Amino acid sequence: MRHDDRHPRRAAGALVLGAAVLPLLAACGVGDDVVICPAIMQASTLEVRLADSWPDREAFDVAVDCPPGAGSCGLIRAGSVQLVPEADAPPPVDLTAPTDGEPATPVRPTPTTPTPTPTPTVTGPVWIGSVFSPPSEVVVTVVRSSTGDVALDRVVELDWQAESPDDRDCPGPQQATVVLDAG
Repeated sequence: MRHDDRHPRRAAGALVLGAAVLPLLAACGVGDDVVICPAIMQASTLEVRLADSWPDREAFDVAVDCPPGAGSCGLIRAGSVQLVPEADAPPPVDLTAPTDGEPATPVRPTPTTPTPTPTPTVTGPVWIGSVFSPPSEVVVTVVRSSTGDVALDRVVELDWQAESPDDRDCPGPQQATVVLDAG
């Protein structure tokens, strides 16, 4: 192919691309007050707790899970995941700038062997967690901590609310709170 033959193809390709993009730009409101939202995954917060009316409420634990057949909905209970650095990971670099105005010099702290810590036990009459794709419903189970007896097991619909209701142009993290009454 000669160099002269490629120019008409490029011009035709640019024309087709421009014809496809212009309607999209017009639909997005270019020229109007356009709001561009950051493409950041933000976790939403779910809180499920026992009402004060529960007799001996401190003796119970609340568990929250995805409904059967829904697959994994990505619920993570706060405090149930703890990141432990790998034993062979390089130590962090301290980039503290000196006070005399000279550029910072990386200083590596002396290596230490991290002590693995177990995942903490999270119990209590309150379940607080996060999720990136908020489900419409969850299964809530309340068990007596000492015996494991199930006191309540039900599917609960969630009413998600924006954490920042003033910022309606961009969807952001949401929150839902469920208070379970006794019996």
